[in-house]
Amino acid sequence: MFSNCHLGKEQKRIIRLASVGGMLEFYDFTIYGLFAVYFAGQFFPSNNNFITIVSSYAVFLIGYIARPLGGIIFSHIGDEIGRKTVMIVTMVLMGVASLGLGLLPTYDSIGLWAPVCMLLLRLLQGLAIGGELPSMIVYVAESIPEQRGIAMGGVFAGTVGGLIPGMLINLLITHYLTFQQIHDFGWRIPFLLGSLLCIIGYQVRSRLHETAAFIGLKERTKFPLGVLITHHFPKILIGTGLISAVATPILLAIIFMPTYLTKILKFNPDVVSSNILIATILSILSTYIMGLLTQRCSPYTLMKTGLLMLIVAAAICYSMLALQWNLLIALSLFAIFQGALVSLPPTLLSYLFPVEIRLSGVALSYNIAFVIFGGLTPIVVTTIIGCTKLLYFAPFVGLFVVALVALLSLYCYRRFIPDTPLTVLAK
Repeated sequence: MFSNCHLGKEQKRIIRLASVGGMLEFYDFTIYGLFAVYFAGQFFPSNNNFITIVSSYAVFLIGYIARPLGGIIFSHIGDEIGRKTVMIVTMVLMGVASLGLGLLPTYDSIGLWAPVCMLLLRLLQGLAIGGELPSMIVYVAESIPEQRGIAMGGVFAGTVGGLIPGMLINLLITHYLTFQQIHDFGWRIPFLLGSLLCIIGYQVRSRLHETAAFIGLKERTKFPLGVLITHHFPKILIGTGLISAVATPILLAIIFMPTYLTKILKFNPDVVSSNILIATILSILSTYIMGLLTQRCSPYTLMKTGLLMLIVAAAICYSMLALQWNLLIALSLFAIFQGALVSLPPTLLSYLFPVEIRLSGVALSYNIAFVIFGGLTPIVVTTIIGCTKLLYFAPFVGLFVVALVALLSLYCYRRFIPDTPLTVLAK
């Protein structure tokens, strides 16, 4: 079944080098979500715990709002100058932002400048990330076009693998430092390490070569965004809807879940950390296996089935949490089907736009989806829980609505791309 899934040495190298930036983005996801409970009060002091948490996620959202602008800027560079340039510049900016967050003084030291500076650093990070993952998707799709199913599975397994070092660092810090020590300085350590990882990532990325598809362009579009909006606007909506199936489940499982379990449901933090780590490993394996399946089976059918199974898995997961049943099984079930949907939407998205505006189309669709369906998710769910006390129903309803949006987008997608295996679609 997987006879067409073999990758050569150079193709494996491309996947490893391309996934570094995405890995660092997911590392940032993890440490922000895991350590927000420690530093939120230092930058957003309040007597109301829900307000403090929502404030910290609001700054997280600001970083997401900057993504479309970063996507527009860097995708224009990528469609005009080259994909490789974007992948190097965004790596540097992510390192600068991570270093700044690790060294940032608190509200007690500099007053209102503390949240303002955090906001500015998140904006810089958002701009960089807005061009990072879309350029990775396009680079891999153009570098390994006939095997982009398994290639996307591999690169996103590596990308989501960025969660593991973040979680391991969290386990080490919570094990060796007291709560007060983490509150005072321990939460800064992961951000400082992130800046060092970006330096390594820069060195690695510099070894990449430009894609043949881009080099082979006879004429490049001077204003890709204008062409995209004028002639391909329906595809932007479809792409945004497809990526919603990645954005919301990831945010619920990674950014929101630790705070949700420890601060709202009052689970033991040590138990939560170890169980989420195991569930994440299962999610990464699921992402890679789905890449193998995508190479041989219809991606349309796989995604439709995956969305339906995710709804069922989420219903079971939150029901088990409500009944205080086995936490590991509940999280693992959700993680497996969440992981199965990580690489499918980007793979489908890579076929929607022609080469000359491909990065602009992918970036705009991807970033709009993560703003609307990703960045807003923790705030909306936390606010609903705070107002209604629907502790278990609120996250599931949000996921259910997004699954419907993705299914509708998938239906519209077939107008542009036929329901055939990627091995036939590849050009």
